[in-house]
Amino acid sequence: MGSTLAKGNKEPDETAPGAFRFKFEIAPKATASLPIEEVRILQNSFQLTNLDEDQIAVFIKNGSVSPNVTEALKKVAAQKATVAKLETEMENRQKDIDRILADQVRLRENMEALKGSAEEKALLQRYTRELDQQETELDSLRKTIQDTEPQRDKANNVLDDMIANFDLDATI
Repeated sequence: MGSTLAKGNKEPDETAPGAFRFKFEIAPKATASLPIEEVRILQNSFQLTNLDEDQIAVFIKNGSVSPNVTEALKKVAAQKATVAKLETEMENRQKDIDRILADQVRLRENMEALKGSAEEKALLQRYTRELDQQETELDSLRKTIQDTEPQRDKANNVLDDMIANFDLDATI
């Protein structure tokens, strides 16, 4: 985009691509100035889905957005943090499940290796109790993930609605 004259300037006598021409009469051997202010409209695009707290802080700090937009950006950032927290919680529970399943493989291999040994009965009872505890923990972890999914989906829907209805006008 090209530049335009700022409001309050003298109107040019002629215009050409990329230039404004002004007639200005001055006395011989005199000096004078004609200050002209040009305005260039710059445009930046940001995706709200990619904005983080630091970028929002920059907008707020340099005053390029209105207080209403500032509040809306803060709400979007808070909602994004809520979604991220729920997703992290689900990922951590899945990691716990994967760890338990790997440990169960180890226990079953140990049980297989014990066949015919003198310690077999005592260790089998111990391993069986441990497997039972792990199964209870697995059920609990799976239920936690199952319960968290709708919360995450709802939080995502709220975030999507916030972004879809977001209106931003900023002047830098």
